[in-house]
Amino acid sequence: MTRAGMVLIERLLALRRRKNQEEVAGRAAEVIAHVLFDVGADRFLNGSMLLDRQFRLRFYAVLPPASDDMLAAIALCDLPEAQHMRSCMADVAFDAEVVACHTQGLADGLMRELLACSGELRALPERRIGGVFAFR
Repeated sequence: MTRAGMVLIERLLALRRRKNQEEVAGRAAEVIAHVLFDVGADRFLNGSMLLDRQFRLRFYAVLPPASDDMLAAIALCDLPEAQHMRSCMADVAFDAEVVACHTQGLADGLMRELLACSGELRALPERRIGGVFAFR
């Protein structure tokens, strides 16, 4: 059998782990913290977060055109949590402690809006409990 044939069989037989809402929310917090330090608070809070069909979150400084691969797009400046973060950060230095203080709230607000916009995300189970998915 050829190498290409083996790769195809491996892909077909590989177990794919289904994502859940809790994992997407956790990844949202990671992406927020990472991007905040990469691009800075002002540029981040003026950007957008997109959720693709593989439930991956992506940051865009400028909203890209809509595509079939996009499940939801949220302008961060529209989130009340982002506005609160911006007002709080105006008075203090930008550091890890400040980012950590606001990251989870911003991730919660982002997830609230993503869930409101994406039926596919709402269809995922909330969390995995002992290898079994838990739905509401």
